[in-house]
Amino acid sequence: MKLSYLLLLAGLFTSPLYAQDNQIRVSGKGAVAVKPDQLQFTVLLEEKGAVTSKLNASLEQNSQLIVNLLNKHGVENKDIQSLRVQLSPWFERDQDVMKQSGFVLSRQIRINLRQLDQYDKIIDGILKIGANRIEGFQYIASNERDMYDEALSLAVQDAAERAQVLTKAADIKLGNVLSINENASYGAPHPMMKMNAMAESSGYQPGQIQVTADVEVVFSIQAQAPSQ
Repeated sequence: MKLSYLLLLAGLFTSPLYAQDNQIRVSGKGAVAVKPDQLQFTVLLEEKGAVTSKLNASLEQNSQLIVNLLNKHGVENKDIQSLRVQLSPWFERDQDVMKQSGFVLSRQIRINLRQLDQYDKIIDGILKIGANRIEGFQYIASNERDMYDEALSLAVQDAAERAQVLTKAADIKLGNVLSINENASYGAPHPMMKMNAMAESSGYQPGQIQVTADVEVVFSIQAQAPSQ
């Protein structure tokens, strides 16, 4: 069977295949479903006024109230991170002219919530304290790295199965693995869900997230010996 026939067959499959110098290159994909057990989100606090010292005092007070609330519901300090404090001018329109009325002092607090059953109480409490915005919701799984390794193994198996199908259809004998390349390395956390600033705190179902892996495997090939 000619090599051109093998290349024609490759277009009939979802996995790209290339043949060159008695080799084929096949893509494989793997996916594992996992239930998230952590939720990350960012709280934005903001104060406006003319005196920065007063703004800072108010911001510090609300920040401490949020930390106290989180501690009360089982969130450890290691899971509370102050990301950024920013001071910028505050302008207001006076007729047709924009005039500076003072300053805006803001702070971002990143929270990693491991006790998902405390979600309602924590979100309600943060909003009552006076948070201006809650954003950047991300579901993650603590065992996501292990799940990625499993998905990676499934991706290699998928590539081998696709190579078997292609070479069998083309009457080509599949040889040994020559190389394996990971197309996208593991990285966590990653966004799984987004909510608006005033997210409803009446409960939620995180469901499942998919951890995926993608590999490219190169196999040797050889033509089948003619039957006697």
